[in-house]
Amino acid sequence: MSEGILALIAVIPIAAIFILMVGFRWPATKAMPLAFILALLLVLFVWETPLNWVMASSLNGIVIALKIIFIVFGALALLFTLRECGALATINRGFVSITPDRRIQAIIVAWLFGAFIEGSAGFGTPAALVAPLLLSLGFPALASVMVALVANSTPVSYGAVGTPTLIGIGTSLNTPEILATLSERGMDYSVFINQTGIWTALQHSIPGILMPLIMVIMLTRFFGKKIKY
Repeated sequence: MSEGILALIAVIPIAAIFILMVGFRWPATKAMPLAFILALLLVLFVWETPLNWVMASSLNGIVIALKIIFIVFGALALLFTLRECGALATINRGFVSITPDRRIQAIIVAWLFGAFIEGSAGFGTPAALVAPLLLSLGFPALASVMVALVANSTPVSYGAVGTPTLIGIGTSLNTPEILATLSERGMDYSVFINQTGIWTALQHSIPGILMPLIMVIMLTRFFGKKIKY
């Protein structure tokens, strides 16, 4: 098979997730296992990957998933603890005392605080924390979700202390071919990953500067009549 056909085949599990969850409204508990089965069939019968490799990769995926679950669990546990002990109301009063302007509140909570949570926890935790905070401040539910997701668009490469870069990019590029190329150019692999992080920061700098403006424009455009400034 040509590389183009193999690339299209490799997209099948990802496309299946998108179609099932977005098109047919399947929950992740049903769509993800089906996509996993599709991926297993492809690697076994198309790429003819050895079974022990498949089992080892699956086990590694389970370990990584457990790490993500622990991180998200801790963040959600913190959120519910703050809410039950009344600290969340205190935080809300603090934000209101800074400014009653919803636009500035959105930048502080969704952009600044959300980016901090993304860097420390990641994996969807900012949306799980920021959206309820905005909702408790008086934002409409849809506006809270929209602002939280838009603000979380640029800091994701450094989520959970750089996990996407260190594990996502680092693991996929840690191959004999890449290592041989780096050795020919006199570069160590750790230096290569560090440079990757630097270039990622440079690419995110421009949209990162403009994102608060885009977020406020969307907030006022779609929800300007529903929120008080």
